[in-house]
Amino acid sequence: MIADDVQELLESLAAAVGRGMSVDDLEGRVVAHSAHHGDADPVRAHAILSRSVPAEVTAWQEAHGVSTAREPVRVPENAALGMVGRLCVPLLHQDRRVGYLWIIEGAGPLSPQERARAVRDAAAIAALLDDGGSSHTLGHLLTGDIGVRRAAGVLGEGPLRVLALRGEPAGVREAVGAELARTLRPPAFTMLDRHAVLLLNRGEDAVALGERLVARTGAGAGVSAVHPGLESAVRAHREALVAARAAAAEPRLGPVARWPDLGVYRLLAEPVTDASGQAGGPLDALREHPGLVVTLETYLDSGGDVQETARLLHLHRTSLYYRLTRIEQLADRDLKNGTHRLELHLALKLGRWNAV
Repeated sequence: MIADDVQELLESLAAAVGRGMSVDDLEGRVVAHSAHHGDADPVRAHAILSRSVPAEVTAWQEAHGVSTAREPVRVPENAALGMVGRLCVPLLHQDRRVGYLWIIEGAGPLSPQERARAVRDAAAIAALLDDGGSSHTLGHLLTGDIGVRRAAGVLGEGPLRVLALRGEPAGVREAVGAELARTLRPPAFTMLDRHAVLLLNRGEDAVALGERLVARTGAGAGVSAVHPGLESAVRAHREALVAARAAAAEPRLGPVARWPDLGVYRLLAEPVTDASGQAGGPLDALREHPGLVVTLETYLDSGGDVQETARLLHLHRTSLYYRLTRIEQLADRDLKNGTHRLELHLALKLGRWNAV
């Protein structure tokens, strides 16, 4: 697996040059670290324990051009920070920056041969982390081959959305690669089941990115709801796939369909129920108002005929209009909209179907 391969390369390099080292992602999180070799360094110890780098250390590193470097950069010691001198080797793959290799040098820099070995191994590590614009780690996470904790070191943590692009694999991969090559900090993406799948957890505008990709490929794209972290990535992936399929089936939802806006297509893809047998989605807000649920179903079963609905429910038409208005407010649906009526009606019937 990707994390094991990176760790193996790092340990081999550390043993060969006799220095402690680590791999950080673009956000400064520690992805992997070697056993200790050479000079002690409090900053290194803190980074390994917390799996992050303090802001003042990051500022010192960036003051020496680390974030834009394309060749190894030596960052001198800083006694005030408890930091000995170190070498930063940028991790670049196909002109994409995917992280940094940090080597503790102390007072004695690497020899030319050791430096060349470090550059060569850094290129291999970068290829593992990037895989030509896709992420083995993301693929392994979504297919259940690795857990959230291991994936977080490479993919990061925090709120996320998943963007899925549905289309011919070679063309989609090429389009995503070309688009992400324009990005300083490209998101992880992988190809799964004829979809390009992008993990967006750095504040990206998911819809705008999806629209650019659709413009390149003509494919259908879908975006999940916002989820709190990687533990929800599999569900977010499923939502994005359904949304991409819905965008292809129903052009009015596109060019980038959003899971929260799919309406009846959410129910077709995920007709789940709770213990009461009621379908989820548009009926959630009505569950504490059983009288309104009965009114809604009777109204829809009657083809929206107010007079017939009032007769069946023994209601005055004014009372029925009041109930219908409340239903629209609580469900956030418009009963004059045929698509909304279909969604509500299907949700009601799925509730009955799944209750028996």
